[in-house]
Amino acid sequence: MRGRIRLTNGWQSMTSGKQRESVGGFTLYVVAVIAGVLAGVVGTAFREALVLANQFRLNVVEYFHQWPLIGWVVPVGAAAIAVAIARYIVVRVPESAGSGVQRIEAQVRRQVTSDPLRVVPAKFVGGVLAIGSGLALGREGPTVQMAAAIGGKVARYGKLNHDDQLTIQAALAGAGLGVAFNAPLAGPIFVVEELTKTIQFRVIVCSLLATGAGVGVMRLLIGGAPDFAVIHLDQVSVVGLAVFVLFGLLVGLLGAAYSKTTVYFMDLFARAKAVPLLVRAAIVGGAVGLLGWFLPDFVGPGDNLIQELLIGSTPLMLVFAYLVVRWFLGPISYSVGTPGGLFAPLLVVGGAIGAAVGGLLNLVSPTTFGSPIVYVLVGMSALFAAVVRAPITGIALVVEMTAITNQFVPLMLATAAAMISATMTGTEPIYDTLRHRLLATGSPAAIE
Repeated sequence: MRGRIRLTNGWQSMTSGKQRESVGGFTLYVVAVIAGVLAGVVGTAFREALVLANQFRLNVVEYFHQWPLIGWVVPVGAAAIAVAIARYIVVRVPESAGSGVQRIEAQVRRQVTSDPLRVVPAKFVGGVLAIGSGLALGREGPTVQMAAAIGGKVARYGKLNHDDQLTIQAALAGAGLGVAFNAPLAGPIFVVEELTKTIQFRVIVCSLLATGAGVGVMRLLIGGAPDFAVIHLDQVSVVGLAVFVLFGLLVGLLGAAYSKTTVYFMDLFARAKAVPLLVRAAIVGGAVGLLGWFLPDFVGPGDNLIQELLIGSTPLMLVFAYLVVRWFLGPISYSVGTPGGLFAPLLVVGGAIGAAVGGLLNLVSPTTFGSPIVYVLVGMSALFAAVVRAPITGIALVVEMTAITNQFVPLMLATAAAMISATMTGTEPIYDTLRHRLLATGSPAAIE
């Protein structure tokens, strides 16, 4: 049943018992570590490539602003070409489309076959082109899928049986999430809460080993500082906690609306068949490039926006501008079907919702309702839960990415409330929707 985590001694379709646990168990865990190390290397390289690509985009925009009347042609044309190439990569390697999380979910349910290793270079290059051009997509989707594909290949080299190969792929998907966000605890939680929806000894141990190895490698290569710097935050008052419950209910409704917005733009892009596919991709890329010419900080994955909101000094009108632009930019970007994830754009929108609500409440009473920065944190977690329906993963991500550990209570209350209101709308979790589209169309892209 959707949304239920099953307590089980084995995978749904796996056999279980002492014989399976004793035969090949050690090999399984060794494979998890080896694959985790490789996923850490690839995931770190992907993170750094995206940093360089984003900086290159900003440098190009800044350079060509010397010629304000015609300079826009270069960054807009470059973005259009980059997105078109990224979409062409998906045409050649259909498994690399979109986030990839829905494909991993379908694989562990035995609904589709495992990804070939070619998905790794396709996801890497396509993701750098799409995200680097300014599309509002996240690094986590490609990293999750690349890690799972690496895990599957290493598992086959290790001569693991098919059941254990699925275990490794699920565990490596969690490792990919951990590497993408420097969030080692969120990785195994994501595996249990979202991918397998089972609590199984072998899956948990493999997830811990793979994620620990992957994040360890990532921290060895680029350091272990949290993704976002946040000042010390005071505890929220009792009155403030009640407000956070109401805030969570609101975010849950907005999360359901955001999911529908994402699906709407996917359908709109797919219906425009009068325009060739790559031309459609280039049009979106060019439009995002034009937006980036005028507002370069508004486009891209949005880490810069989250950090700005977490500083707490952004003018309220600018917060609303971020919210409106990113509300539509994320779904439009995802509709193209290039490699790129949904998590990071979600966090930006959730943070902007929190900054807007917290800022308005701060105008009413600066001391009663808590710091607006707390609303940014809670908004990120609550919107993630409302859209993905993985509340504990959302809380873990926010806590690990910010290293803020004294705001668990508002995070828990608001995230639970968001889960309730989003579920009551009847809207599916976004990855259920995307997986159903994948299975219904028979197309790995689930776009065309």
